[in-house]
Amino acid sequence: MAAIVVCCGVLAAPAHSAGQPGQQAMRQQDLRQEMRQDMRQDQRQDMRQDQRQDQRQLDPRSYESRAEEQRRAMQENNRNAEMNRRVGRMTADERRDLRRQINEAGAEVYALPPRR
Repeated sequence: MAAIVVCCGVLAAPAHSAGQPGQQAMRQQDLRQEMRQDMRQDQRQDMRQDQRQDQRQLDPRSYESRAEEQRRAMQENNRNAEMNRRVGRMTADERRDLRRQINEAGAEVYALPPRR
């Protein structure tokens, strides 16, 4: 868009510095071609954006499949959370063994007379 404004300003400028009328005509022709190319590029970009927006519109089948994937992910997360809670807990046998080991270690520490 800015290129079009600059090009129009150049076309409207007086040609007092141009040496030959043929060169000025060639310059104007080149500028017109550049403007056309810029317009084509803008049109292509607009078309691409329209295509992207069309692709983004929800298809009922894709909506259902995404919803199903989300449900599965939620179930998996719930299972993982439950497993993590269980991993942090000790069984009754493990707690007994740990208490026994702590008591044995404490008995060893306190059995030695303190050094002075």
